[in-house]
Amino acid sequence: MLFRLKIFWIIFLISFNAPYIYSQNSEVFEKQILADDYKISLKNSEQNFFTGSIEVFDRNNKSVFYADSFYTRYNWDTLTDLNNDGHKELILDLGSGATMYDYNMFLIFDFSKTSIEPLEVHNADLINNVDEIPKIVSNVRLSPNYLGAGYSYSLMYDKSNLVLEKDISKSKVLKSLIPDDRDEVEVFANFRKDAEECKEGSSYITYFEAYITQMKILGNEEKGWKLFNKYYNCSDKKTAKKDLKKTVDENYNYLKYADFKFNSNR
Repeated sequence: MLFRLKIFWIIFLISFNAPYIYSQNSEVFEKQILADDYKISLKNSEQNFFTGSIEVFDRNNKSVFYADSFYTRYNWDTLTDLNNDGHKELILDLGSGATMYDYNMFLIFDFSKTSIEPLEVHNADLINNVDEIPKIVSNVRLSPNYLGAGYSYSLMYDKSNLVLEKDISKSKVLKSLIPDDRDEVEVFANFRKDAEECKEGSSYITYFEAYITQMKILGNEEKGWKLFNKYYNCSDKKTAKKDLKKTVDENYNYLKYADFKFNSNR
């Protein structure tokens, strides 16, 4: 059964509010977007993965940013004021590959800054009209061997960076990420029906990793461990808990200190 996240997002209409032109044939997709005084040129092969390139030109038609062979397809673009400072950032949604575990990436350009280097977030959704400022939610999907296990986190744009949102009392978006414990219990029960949860190499522990990491992101890690203590009953429980604690802390610290700058070394 797929890991369910209770999401009550208001589904926003994708608004292509940046002027653009594009051409398309059976082999090559090309698109130009105008944002502020910049022109963004996208090109990729429709027949091959990871052929996508992007080039940014300034008002003098000088190339100020270029990267190639890092995405598979163009999805959409929008201009959104991510921090309510009166200036809209350009968000490009690009298909990153052919797998459901890394299915898209956002490139975020703030052309009000000196540096043109974008920010990059994978498995991302833009959440508008829920909180006072827009949020970007990223969905971490664990290894394909553990279909359905995963967790989500919310990012805010602040001072040219993306930062992990932590205060659930001020965020409807974070509240929307609270798992339904009944769904989790059903996942555990269904797993035990189909597999031996305590068998060596079992993926059973991974569902607890996903749940406890999610609860730590939401500021309620203790609740996650209560569910572990109740439903994980294998003989290695003490060792498993110790190892799981380390993994959950690593997951959270990675998000807390993550650098979302564009990865130019692919």
